Amino acid sequence: MKILLTDASSLTSRQLSTILSRQHHEVHILSPPGGLLTKLTSHTTKTHPVSPFASSPSAWLDATLSVLRSEKFDILLCSQEQVAIISASSTQIRETGVKFAVPDFSSLRGVMDKVSACKALADAGLRQPESVVLGSGMETLEQCEALLPAYVKTPIGTASTGVRRAGTPSELASIVADYVAESYFENGGELLVQKEIQGSLLMVCGVFDYGRLKAWHACVRVREGIAGGASKKVSLPLPILGEDLQALGFLLNWHGALSLDALLEDGRPWYVDVNPRIVEPINGLLAGVDLVEELLDVSLGKAVESRAPKHGIEGVETHQLILAMMKAAEEGRAMLLVEVFKALMGFDQYRGSVEELTPLEGDVVWSLLLLVCLLLGLIVGGPWTVRKLNGDTIANYALGRKGWEEILKSVDRREETGRL
Repeated sequence: MKILLTDASSLTSRQLSTILSRQHHEVHILSPPGGLLTKLTSHTTKTHPVSPFASSPSAWLDATLSVLRSEKFDILLCSQEQVAIISASSTQIRETGVKFAVPDFSSLRGVMDKVSACKALADAGLRQPESVVLGSGMETLEQCEALLPAYVKTPIGTASTGVRRAGTPSELASIVADYVAESYFENGGELLVQKEIQGSLLMVCGVFDYGRLKAWHACVRVREGIAGGASKKVSLPLPILGEDLQALGFLLNWHGALSLDALLEDGRPWYVDVNPRIVEPINGLLAGVDLVEELLDVSLGKAVESRAPKHGIEGVETHQLILAMMKAAEEGRAMLLVEVFKALMGFDQYRGSVEELTPLEGDVVWSLLLLVCLLLGLIVGGPWTVRKLNGDTIANYALGRKGWEEILKSVDRREETGRL
């Protein structure tokens, strides 16, 4: 099949292109200027230029519709936060003839921002850290101080740009003052303050067909990479995770992929984030569950078999060398070179582990070129290169507050027009 990915910058897009190409699909990508990660691979057939998503979702949508109308695709696959505008504009996109699987906008709206997601998790009965919503009136500031140490989260924003840690009342006051200075609380701005939980990060992902869970996978981050990403994972499909995922998906009547982040403390998950999309599926594939194939089936509207949801096995180890290299570069060139040496020799975290992001099989030239160019860039630029690459990547796909408000206004206008 001919498949169009919505993003060229993210780790998930790179992994999707690898999986789809190996399954003999023709992979195209939508990409604003930059976005090299999924371009520098033989697994991608063609890149289609579009406007940057973060700056204007509507402009991105117009460019995407133009691509879909000019070239026939079988499936449009959401690999990042573009799922928000696709869900909001599903009728327009469906008119082009392409197939896709995204939740109804009412369902997506229930988890797209962190305040709404907190309520949805509570309604589904999922455990989460104690939380308080702080608005412009500051009435709940004292309650927020009682949670410290805690994380202060903007409703819309990635973990690296919209989450800050407050360990003391003075740190909390400083963070809140920064948002006040930025006029953040004007027009109903809120912050979610959530008590800090100590534990290993779990990444959980499932594929749904209108509330019914078809397949799911979970892995634990055993080594942190740049910006909180996972440079090393081990599959850990605890039964309770599948049960919790099914409960939330059923409540929302979810269609498509849905991912959760949780902290594992004493064998119990505490859910801290919801992502309305698929996330880094190769660990699951190697563990025996092909979430991508399941998502393609849902996109095509294939009948759901009457069976228990599929899930992977425990103990499969994978890594992402690029994230490890960037993390090591923050500590200096010597640490970077040590990290590369360990990866080449298969030492420590790399022993018995499989590369997710730049596997050489079927892509040796481009993967090596990407790794060598990154290594040279990190040697020359050090931490500056890390900040530049990470910032540019997030800027290409992240949905900010203004972008989300733009989407909400467009939906409200269409609903108002429909009522007239």
